[in-house]
Amino acid sequence: MSQTPVANPFDILPAKLFNFLGSKGGLQRHYVAILLRIHDMAEFNRFGLTRELVIDEISAYLGSEEAQSLDNAELDAAADDSTDPNDALPDPTNRQEQASWFLRRLVESGWLEREQQADYTEFIILPDYAFTLLEALRTIQQQKPREYTGQLYTAHQLITHQGDDFSPALALTQAYENVRQVVRGLSELNQNIRRYTERVTRDRPVSELLRLQFDDYAQILGPAYHTLKTSDHVSRYRRDIINRLQQWQTDAGWLARTADELATQTRRTPAQAADEINHYIRFIIDQMENLDPLLAEIDHRHSQYLRTSLRQIRYQLVSADGSYQDRLVSLARQLAALQNRRDSRLPAEMPAFHSMPVRHPDANSYYTPPRRRAP
Repeated sequence: MSQTPVANPFDILPAKLFNFLGSKGGLQRHYVAILLRIHDMAEFNRFGLTRELVIDEISAYLGSEEAQSLDNAELDAAADDSTDPNDALPDPTNRQEQASWFLRRLVESGWLEREQQADYTEFIILPDYAFTLLEALRTIQQQKPREYTGQLYTAHQLITHQGDDFSPALALTQAYENVRQVVRGLSELNQNIRRYTERVTRDRPVSELLRLQFDDYAQILGPAYHTLKTSDHVSRYRRDIINRLQQWQTDAGWLARTADELATQTRRTPAQAADEINHYIRFIIDQMENLDPLLAEIDHRHSQYLRTSLRQIRYQLVSADGSYQDRLVSLARQLAALQNRRDSRLPAEMPAFHSMPVRHPDANSYYTPPRRRAP
């Protein structure tokens, strides 16, 4: 398939968009927290965000416990980074001034835009790239496990069920996105298990290891992955999907009609649309045939993580008083202290060998010796 040139993201993004990430002090966390609040307000707002609403939201954040770490030294450092010579520091006792200062900095960097209406009402706009970036930051913040349940089922339904209003281009495009999301999520999971394995090999207390095991890791792996391995297993849908796609792949008439439909929907040329259709079909077939090795690799890494985690917990519980070398050194020091005090007998609290009582079997033993059976 011919590759169309792809623009560099910084051909689209403002040059100063990420300047605040390099701010002196700890202002980065406050900028991000404010942006996420504005993102939540704008996500489903039908009437736009007036400047007053945004200022009130920033003021509410500045008065929250999360913003208590904000001090004048951080604002001084941020003012040094500002390119506006008239951008004076806000009064630290006036939250409205502080909120206006933060708003100006975010507009200056390109995260927000101003829009003035005919009645001079000023609205604050989140550009499309800001929505995309903040959605990614929100996902990182929430740490929600990726959902796999139903995505393969949806792809199966899209491809195999053809009703009166069936759109082959739309069905294939949506099935491609569903399969792509499943494979991408499983690849991320495969890589993240390695990260958890590295974390448990560091020196961590037992409580931290147990929290990683039963809270963080269990949530990341989650029931959705187990559903994908059981009731929503790939083997339930693979053969039907591959058979239908291979039929389409060898049907020149179907390919031509679907390419024309996709070209109309996406403003591509028929040749570009045909290349895209073939790419979607090959991708889905290839990924469906190669999901089993990926799932097996995840299972292997999962077992490896469990063994490593349990080994670390067992080691720390068994050697809670330190390593054998540390215990020998401690014992030698205690014996040396006894010798210095000229004590010839060990103290009563000194641990000693414990012997278990043993009785020889006799006629009163509970154990019955085996007897040869009669032939």
